Amino acid sequence: MKSTTIKKGFDCFAFKQYSQEKIAEEMKNFSYLEQVEYLKKRINESDLKVWWEYINNK
Repeated sequence: MKSTTIKKGFDCFAFKQYSQEKIAEEMKNFSYLEQVEYLKKRINESDLKVWWEYINNK
């Protein structure tokens, strides 16, 4: 029998906020064009995408 661990008290808004702040910090010294390129590459591997896919696949 496979057991499932459920995280109690998970705050999805805090997770989203943290992820956005992390990305903003990583690209704070980029030019506008560098930011656009960075986001295009980063979006498919970001924590936000993983979170979004998880909640949409329930």
